[in-house]
Amino acid sequence: MKDKKHVQPIQRFAWRSLLMLSALTVLSAALPSASFMPTADARTEVRQDRSTADRDTAPRRSSGGDRQHLSTALGSILQQPLTTLGLLPLTAYAASWPTPNFSVESEGAILIDADSGAVLYEKNATTAYYPASITKVLTAIIVLENCTNLEDKVTFSNAAVNTNLEENSTVIGAIAGDKLSVRDCLYGLLLQSANDCANALAEYIAGSNEKFAELMNQKAAELGCVNSHFANPSGLNNPEHYTCAADYAKIMQYAIQNETFRAIDATQVYTHAPISKYPNEDAPENTIYAHHHMMRRSFSEYYPGVFAGKTGYTTLAGNTLVTACERDGMTLICVILNGHNSQYRDTKNLFDFGYNSFQSLSVGTADDSFQELASNLKVDGIPLVNTLEFTIDDGDHVTLPKSESFDSVTRSLSYDLSDQEKTEGAFARVDYSMDGRSLGKAYVRLTDESEEKAAAAQDAAVMESKVQETIPETIHLSEGTEAAAQPTVAGQLPQETSAQHAPIVLNREKGRIELPKPILRVLVILAIIALIAGLVFGIYYLLERREEFLRSRRRKRMLKHTRDLTREQKARRDMMLNSRTGRRKRKK
Repeated sequence: MKDKKHVQPIQRFAWRSLLMLSALTVLSAALPSASFMPTADARTEVRQDRSTADRDTAPRRSSGGDRQHLSTALGSILQQPLTTLGLLPLTAYAASWPTPNFSVESEGAILIDADSGAVLYEKNATTAYYPASITKVLTAIIVLENCTNLEDKVTFSNAAVNTNLEENSTVIGAIAGDKLSVRDCLYGLLLQSANDCANALAEYIAGSNEKFAELMNQKAAELGCVNSHFANPSGLNNPEHYTCAADYAKIMQYAIQNETFRAIDATQVYTHAPISKYPNEDAPENTIYAHHHMMRRSFSEYYPGVFAGKTGYTTLAGNTLVTACERDGMTLICVILNGHNSQYRDTKNLFDFGYNSFQSLSVGTADDSFQELASNLKVDGIPLVNTLEFTIDDGDHVTLPKSESFDSVTRSLSYDLSDQEKTEGAFARVDYSMDGRSLGKAYVRLTDESEEKAAAAQDAAVMESKVQETIPETIHLSEGTEAAAQPTVAGQLPQETSAQHAPIVLNREKGRIELPKPILRVLVILAIIALIAGLVFGIYYLLERREEFLRSRRRKRMLKHTRDLTREQKARRDMMLNSRTGRRKRKK
């Protein structure tokens, strides 16, 4: 028995590996021309070089009789649905890509959809510029990914507050020896754009600015940046510190996936712990404010939907700005480099252009092919295995012009994935494009649900056994009152009679009517409400009749004090009272 238990996992592993190899083999035979669509820019050339390197280092598949046998066995399983459902490369009709009716004043700019990665607009997007303080977005991400406790204390060194700063740098005013938590430093980094906080965090994570810059360049390479190099954590001018709009859009796209980063960057006002220069907790200098005008309602540049961003400026870099905005389920990222006091105007125009001209669609709902592709592992209508199915991620999106339908999209299937893509469980990728522009991509996964189904079957068996245990062997029926005439089961709650649910109960023994407590509470509340309403009505009535009461009172007093008047004087008095009453009525 023990040997059998050891053999079963090995058999399952071998069976899954065989199925995956077969699927890849069939796809390679069925789709010899599936590949990325080449573009003219340097980023695509780098990606093609990397994919070529991946292919060169990938293990070679056998071309013997086993491969031919597996291809024949599973050819009808995968090739037919992929062909008939439209997942083979398709050539769509020519579509028109929206173009803005305004000019972008900044030197470098890009607008992308954060969900699909589609580039909606670009201007000198791969040209290198100085990034200035938008560098701190990358700094914050590296700190968050390498710090386990945001309440750890960071000590400001002399190098952090003096040596590694330029003249007139933005700081929070810390001096050597001051200590703040990582959280306080991150708020100072992203809201105040404090360079002393950037230096202190870099030393806390890596020991020095130089070693921290190595982490920055490593992360940039992981994200696919092709024309960026970072030399410090704050963005101060350095010939070896540069980036391009396309690269920094990828960095921001990655950053907003971190919930802690989003929470910090969306904050408008924050008060950090006291420092030596401002030891009073209530000192206004310890309160910092967000610099991004599009996130603050008090500025004319405020743009509804903006939830993250960072500003930057140096004399060499000009105005730089990175902004993320979400509207109607669509998240856009805009990067501005070397702006000339036009960064907010350019960003607003590009956001308006993006939301007015494009739409973001989920691949699972927009592409009907995937809905029909699921559970197609069959031969002549007989399921080969009932635990495998094709799935796609709900987060896979494509971005289309609002004037175009999904029929205008070109789809191409590729099984040549990177190591990172393979670790996520995908075995194929569908690339969507239009007129040579990438619209997004979706990953096809072959999901094995054997373990989930086995666990579900085990849970069902446990529940069934529990139900059987609660069934009594005998049921006793006792004679007696009407309440006792009901059959009782061991472990069963007593059945309630209609009398127990009656809202009003007549107690004949005590000769009174008994009401349940909930009804009594309701009646008390209604009585209190009625009393309050009566008081309010009475006060209102008295206020409305107040003038009439006062007039009647004055009349009675006058009549009392004029009893001894002559008949002529009384007539004159009555005439005067009537004339006053008439004037009051006319005024009303």
